Amino acid sequence: MENEIDFSIVLNLFETHGWKLKKIYEEYRVFVKDDELPWLIPVHNRKVSVEYVEKFKTFLEERGETD
Repeated sequence: MENEIDFSIVLNLFETHGWKLKKIYEEYRVFVKDDELPWLIPVHNRKVSVEYVEKFKTFLEERGETD
């Protein structure tokens, strides 16, 4: 589906900005970073909804952490 992104791309996006994949909880991948609330990203068949990627990118933009 065009509204989904491969998890490997999402993983790279988070890791590039200093987040680490801490654990897998059912269908969620839990990303953590010091002094931040965790991000829970649902993954289905190794795909992530574009909606979650856009939310994370907006979060980064609001903090001035965009590339």
